[in-house]
Amino acid sequence: MPETDTHDRAYMRERLREEIARARRYDRRFAVLIFEALPSSDGMPIRRKVEVALSAIRTTVRPSDVVGRVFEDTILLLLVETDLRGTKDALLRIRNRVSRYAGNWRVSAYAFPEQAKLIEGLPMLAAA
Repeated sequence: MPETDTHDRAYMRERLREEIARARRYDRRFAVLIFEALPSSDGMPIRRKVEVALSAIRTTVRPSDVVGRVFEDTILLLLVETDLRGTKDALLRIRNRVSRYAGNWRVSAYAFPEQAKLIEGLPMLAAA
């Protein structure tokens, strides 16, 4: 399976806006997972921790999902066509894999449309 591309914050911001519009237009669901790196007890630098986590994530998500590094210590995943149950399943699977290779992370999960206002208020949607 080919690796998923890792996008930057500008791309993720635009892609997330497009997904919100598409979801509203066609009554679709999607999810957003945010992984924020926490300092490692083993002294692994944040930059390396994020690289390891991205590698683990790329091999765990579907080709249709979108992965981006939105801040130095923050990874955003856009899980298209994912309902609330799928969000929970994906969150557990991805979090376990990331934790195994890259230590502890603060993880947030949002499902659209249930948490539309929270998704629209995410800091990475603010202008760069």
